[in-house]
Amino acid sequence: MSDIVFVTPNFGGFVREEPIGTLLLGTILRKAGIATDILQFHHFGDVNCFDAFVNCAVEKIFAKNPRVVSFYTRCDSYHISLRIAQRVKAADPNVYVVFGGPQADLSAIDTISQIPYVDYICCGEGENTIVPFFTSLIAGTPDHAICGLVFRKDGQIVQNPRPDLTEDLDALPAIDYTLLDYKNEGTSTVGKRLFPIDVGRGCPFSCTYCSTKLFWGRKYRLKSAEKIIEEIKYVHNLFGETSFNFEHDMFTMNRRKVIEVCQMLKTLDFPITWRCSARLDCIDDELVDIMHDAGMRTIFLGIESGSPRVQKMINKNLKLDDIPQKLRYIASKGIHITASFIFGFPNETEEDFAQTMALMIDLSTIPGINLVPNLCAFFPGTELTAQYYDQLEDISTYSNATRGIAVMECQDIIRQNPVLFPHYREYKTELREKIQYFPKMLINWAAFRPVYQYLREEYYKDRICDFLYHYSDCNRDLLETDADKRTLLKNDRIPDKFSDDEKYPILKDIIRFLMWRNEANPGDAQVFCFDPEQLTRGVPVANLKIAPTAAYCQRTESGNLRVAFVRG
Repeated sequence: MSDIVFVTPNFGGFVREEPIGTLLLGTILRKAGIATDILQFHHFGDVNCFDAFVNCAVEKIFAKNPRVVSFYTRCDSYHISLRIAQRVKAADPNVYVVFGGPQADLSAIDTISQIPYVDYICCGEGENTIVPFFTSLIAGTPDHAICGLVFRKDGQIVQNPRPDLTEDLDALPAIDYTLLDYKNEGTSTVGKRLFPIDVGRGCPFSCTYCSTKLFWGRKYRLKSAEKIIEEIKYVHNLFGETSFNFEHDMFTMNRRKVIEVCQMLKTLDFPITWRCSARLDCIDDELVDIMHDAGMRTIFLGIESGSPRVQKMINKNLKLDDIPQKLRYIASKGIHITASFIFGFPNETEEDFAQTMALMIDLSTIPGINLVPNLCAFFPGTELTAQYYDQLEDISTYSNATRGIAVMECQDIIRQNPVLFPHYREYKTELREKIQYFPKMLINWAAFRPVYQYLREEYYKDRICDFLYHYSDCNRDLLETDADKRTLLKNDRIPDKFSDDEKYPILKDIIRFLMWRNEANPGDAQVFCFDPEQLTRGVPVANLKIAPTAAYCQRTESGNLRVAFVRG
């Protein structure tokens, strides 16, 4: 039995996907002698079978016999948390329903004013308020003086002052992972979630599309190098983990402290690899060398736009001329890069978008880079959403930034409370309509780069947007039915538009070869030229069942297979 049950939007059930904030609050409650459990969405079954999922959630929650059910909330699953909360309150009105986390924090007044089955929202950092507040709920005498609370009283909405930010992050306790049913998640590799280590909080910047500054107060904090090392050793001793995600929105803000951390990482008795998030204007080649030497193998960078005008408009203000060189240097160290972009801002022009598209295509030639384009979505609490909220319209398709899980099953909640779900609404412009399929086109570009690059250089030159428009027109039936990646690749019709090109047979052969390579996975095979005069030490490709016009292969010094297609 539990006094408190936390419900978290962890669909996979892995520790790597669990919100650190919930784990920390659960640890603090347990240390105070309060019986606490965490139930993940993973425990409730398949969310795609939504009715059964919600029924199971209610059943498992009440099996714990809690006095308080507290939900950690995110924008991509707020509607799901609300549906479960609605059912919990209907089943037992005496159970206190509490919401926390970024989405509830950013929409606290609107949620409390519109959602009768949520009793309290806890805003801000709760390490110092969680025990007295939840103790008062368990006793049935809620303490309404607690900082950070938003609640209803006598028909009015009450919003208490936010709690002070935690100054000494080193004083926070080590997480009690027995709150979760930990399962062996295997060796972490690039592309998979790494084990989370809470290294600090806060981003001092003020981008208009981002909500981070609202609940961290733009105050940058980093744990001491000693504390970070202590937590790495703690997790390693518990689970044997050696690959970590340093959880911080802007890890590299304080160069001196980052260097201290890196120096101490090198004193560990076991080698580790790690990932962090940074801004390109807060790192340089020397710092990259230091971090790489200390084990950094993955970095997340928010670039957002290739347009200087948009950079200024969204208050990002990166120097775009430096980006290709910086990213190529990072990649040269063997560091895997995830570079995030946002396109389709309300005032973005075709020229702005073309600059972003051209930059991403240029960066796509960097080995191992992961480019992530997101159609601009309007998240609660941001300056961007406040500026354009009155112009948002209902839609049935959503930005790829919002995931769209169980949206149709919760349409009543979403439509009745639009102020809570601006990310499921649309700012309609002709340009946003024309460029909405850019993320899918970029997948095809990465897979068929030699073909796409040739077509761009031959036919589009400075009109790069036309390439996207033609891609969308040629593949619209597949795109509108949300076809999966393999279907889009296998049925891409953009080359057919150029069937009168003298190289058309070669282009089709290259696509067939690349599809074969992806499915058969024969190492690092790649197309590298069309011209037979560029081919040296070439021999005919053997056992290639796609019957190309003419193909030759060679091994590079590193052993990679290169294939050249030439006219036969």
